[in-house]
Amino acid sequence: MPRPSLRTRGWLVAPASVLLVAVLTACAASGPDPAPTTTRTSARTASPTPSPTPDDSAATVRRDGVPTTSGAVTLAVRTTPPGTVTPAPQDDGSARAAFTTAPPTGTTVAVVAAPEGAVWDVLSDGTAVVRDAAGTLLAGVTPTGGRLQRVDDEVAALVVPVPGATGVELWVATVAVEGADWGEREGGRSLAVTPSAWARTGGLAAEAAVREQLVALEPEAGTPTMQAQLECHELGAPDKATWNLEPWRPDVGPLDMLAARCNP
Repeated sequence: MPRPSLRTRGWLVAPASVLLVAVLTACAASGPDPAPTTTRTSARTASPTPSPTPDDSAATVRRDGVPTTSGAVTLAVRTTPPGTVTPAPQDDGSARAAFTTAPPTGTTVAVVAAPEGAVWDVLSDGTAVVRDAAGTLLAGVTPTGGRLQRVDDEVAALVVPVPGATGVELWVATVAVEGADWGEREGGRSLAVTPSAWARTGGLAAEAAVREQLVALEPEAGTPTMQAQLECHELGAPDKATWNLEPWRPDVGPLDMLAARCNP
């Protein structure tokens, strides 16, 4: 049986014949025909996710958007409607793109294009990762003050669900694991994982990036007990200088893992 996860996470239209009888009756009773009038009705439809427009195609956003670069990955960010976006490099190699806005509920603040050939994988918490054609994670993107929504494979929209939100930004990162060093701790082999600043607060995108980058660096970190310890640190001890994972520790349930402070 699989081990439980730690994240226990109008108008009513009459027939034409009836309308005709009603109109003739009204005309006979009222005398001369009144001046003709025109009535216009309209219908409005709502889509649960943003719909692309010609101006929001990936090629156009890449051409007109503001480059926001972390490592080898550059996203193009275009505000909607036109506005100001200011990218700022961070000490851990990530980049924050800030917006000056106070939008109404549900407003799309920006559209973001992935690099050519890459695709968006938007996660349930509104964060996202960008992957290449082979599925390899290239970067993680964490919004503040809004949520990412997928428009198509190459374009995502930053939507603000709270009216008048300020301090809206995107945090883009290519590095989630800054180091992974083996040593001896508490009488056994221990892997000290150093997460980046973004990885400590980046939501589901950061969890995916840490997991995939760590296993790529140290395949032994992919065992069930190492993964459980990693998840426990991500949720319960994000600010520890290093997340120490020991392959010899037992694979226990979530409550026992938390009670043991992630190292049962």
